[in-house]
Amino acid sequence: MGLETENPKLFLEQAKAELENYHGIQERLQESLGKEKEAKQAFEKDRSAVTEKIEKTIKDRQKELEQSYDQKISQSSGKIKKAQSERDAAKNKGIKERIADESAPLKQENIELKRQMQGICKREGAPLFIASKFFAVLYKPVSFVEVLILILLFLLIFAALPLGLYFFLLKSKGILFLAGIYLLDILLFGGLYVFVGNRTVGKYREVVKQSIAIRKRILRNKKSMKALAREIRKDSDEGHYNLTEYDDELACLTQERNDFIAQKQNALHNFETVSQEIIRDEIENAEREGLEALKAEWQRNTEERISLEAAERETTLKLSKEFEQYIGKKHMNVEDLQAMIQILEEGKAQSLTETILKLEEGDKTL
Repeated sequence: MGLETENPKLFLEQAKAELENYHGIQERLQESLGKEKEAKQAFEKDRSAVTEKIEKTIKDRQKELEQSYDQKISQSSGKIKKAQSERDAAKNKGIKERIADESAPLKQENIELKRQMQGICKREGAPLFIASKFFAVLYKPVSFVEVLILILLFLLIFAALPLGLYFFLLKSKGILFLAGIYLLDILLFGGLYVFVGNRTVGKYREVVKQSIAIRKRILRNKKSMKALAREIRKDSDEGHYNLTEYDDELACLTQERNDFIAQKQNALHNFETVSQEIIRDEIENAEREGLEALKAEWQRNTEERISLEAAERETTLKLSKEFEQYIGKKHMNVEDLQAMIQILEEGKAQSLTETILKLEEGDKTL
């Protein structure tokens, strides 16, 4: 026979004490769970902050390293650009001088031909106007450009001028005024054109003929000079222009820039393989004590929680094994246990079973 039979009051007091102990364990377990969660969050927060600090520091250091070399590379590129510009200017100057030198005989010949034209005009008593380009365009064009200029002049004088005068000044006067303007224009400018032509081309036909021949030679010389200039510009041989000094400087500057690029690549490789690990270790070592303290706190709370969970399981098993099977699951609460203890103290029942029946009877009467 057990305590539940021999001393039901003491049995109920022990059940109540064990149940209160169980409730205390549950409360401490909930507190422990909260502290464990907070400690875990604090540890993970600090660990994330350390990781971010490491990554930011590595990123900033790498950026500073790249900017340092990029500045040197940029300065070197600027020097190369300047040297290349000076070389191009020297080459262009050399090309112009070469063109001028090689076309000088043709230029001189054209000067002599123009003097010859003027000399012919003076010798034959013809006006010097015949030796001018304007005269050639008006009366004896010898190139496509001169023919085009002549056509444009005719369109301007015999089309644009009369139409402009009519539409801007005399449109309100009627269409007959347009016909009158055309007639006046033809008589004035056409007559002047024919008059000058008769006084020059008609009177000095041989001089004009010689002038045309000379002008054709001048134009051929100009075409030859343009062709010569094109050939010189297309010539890939730069030995004519004394560019060795510029090429040496460019080669030196290019090598300098290539050296900076190689140094940058080596520095970045060294940073990625060595320096960033050193940075990582330095920061981790500096923050290790704090992280280990937070981790230890987390582990302590975890151990406490595990211990309380084990105690909860053991207490639950004890309550079930030692008390619940005699008292009943529905009465395993502090209120009912205290009520049963009071029934026994008042002498209303002598046994545990009788006490439970009295309690249940009391519940029914409520």
